[in-house]
Amino acid sequence: MLHDDLKRWFGFESFKPGQEEIINNVLNNIDTLGILPTGSGKSLCYQLPTYIKQKPTLVISPLISLMDDQVMQLKLQGEKDVCCIHSGMDENEKQQNINHLKMSKFIFLSPEFILQKHNFKLIKNLNIGMIVLDEAHCLSEWGYDFRPHYALVGEIANHFNEATVLALTATAPSYLTFDLEQILGKSFSVMKNSMNRDNISLTHKNFTDDDEKLNWLLPTLEQSGPTIIYVSSKKMCLSLAQSIYNYGFLTGIYHGDLSYQERHTVQHQFINNEIPIIVATSAFGMGINKKDIRTIIHFHLSTSPSSYMQEIGRAGRDGNQSQAISLYQPDDSFLLETLLFTDIINIEDINAYELSQFLPPEKSDILDVLSTQYTFEQLRNIFDLAYKRKKLGYIRMLGYKNLDQCRRSYLVEFFDEILVEKPKLCCDNDCELNLLNIINRKKVKRKMDFNEKLQNMFKK
Repeated sequence: MLHDDLKRWFGFESFKPGQEEIINNVLNNIDTLGILPTGSGKSLCYQLPTYIKQKPTLVISPLISLMDDQVMQLKLQGEKDVCCIHSGMDENEKQQNINHLKMSKFIFLSPEFILQKHNFKLIKNLNIGMIVLDEAHCLSEWGYDFRPHYALVGEIANHFNEATVLALTATAPSYLTFDLEQILGKSFSVMKNSMNRDNISLTHKNFTDDDEKLNWLLPTLEQSGPTIIYVSSKKMCLSLAQSIYNYGFLTGIYHGDLSYQERHTVQHQFINNEIPIIVATSAFGMGINKKDIRTIIHFHLSTSPSSYMQEIGRAGRDGNQSQAISLYQPDDSFLLETLLFTDIINIEDINAYELSQFLPPEKSDILDVLSTQYTFEQLRNIFDLAYKRKKLGYIRMLGYKNLDQCRRSYLVEFFDEILVEKPKLCCDNDCELNLLNIINRKKVKRKMDFNEKLQNMFKK
């Protein structure tokens, strides 16, 4: 029966691994955490039940780019009853989508938008059949100290108490189920497929400094195919992109401070192969549906295995061989530690907030949101736990740089997964790996300045 529905609505003959089990759970009104690797068709897990149930689905999504991609894919499938509202839209476009809300089968909103009272009024009377938490790992990673509204999504689930909740992710740390159940006040059935991607080989290289990294990187890009390079900061993003451009490659940059239009333009150019290389912070990734990315390079290590697996999962979604390469030099550990822990909310901050003492506005704003639902004692426990988790992920990634065992096994162990079978091209510790040879042609013809021209004239 379900296969008939799959054929009717999508034209597919069979499900990908894990999809059918998750969909059956949802159709039986069981709140479910579905863990499927990147590129394995998570969207189908809520799209097909929506058509079968004939009730609207609310998709709570963390990123504008992710919403835009999902909406575009649905429209390409011929679905007209879909709406999306986010900060990148102009007022006219927002109003058009608001007007279309009551007719929509699929509604894409951010937690920040939906939890504003005047916005919630727009949907509160809809007969929502399913609530989808897309990229559900964000709830654990961002739910308190970065995107505090994620910690309040239980309010939405409580309001639509007849709706089935489906949380979807490719990377689920062991504590994600606990966080979901705490925040939403529901029990979840966990349907897990291996997050391992066999077609992505893993390589790591240690260097003495950033100059040595760069000297290795630039010639490597000549044959890396479509490539994303992840860096730790906006400043480094600009600097590295300039170096790559000077070397001769058209290069895009992507970071959180770009406007919606700038981000959209860079994504479009990359997806359409107008530029072969993107230099990006962690803001880039989840909403990028480019199937032929061949190489992911981390110029700086990720701060956790969850982030690393999520980011390298952008590669090889077409099933062809791809590679993930991480780079490290000794100063990076201080950089990562600063990024992770400098601005973290700690127990002293919560004590100060409780006593109405001064706090930096960015911390005060977060606690303003969270204190509407959590006691001060709960907040102290929450942020103490958040610190311990960040520390655990950070230590795990530092261990990755000097690893002498299988890199793939080491990473998936963090998610309580045991690697049963290794691919032929696994990692640089398990086999002789040759880097890919997919040519990126140089397109930037650098103009010489006057002094260079003079010098060249007198060369023998």
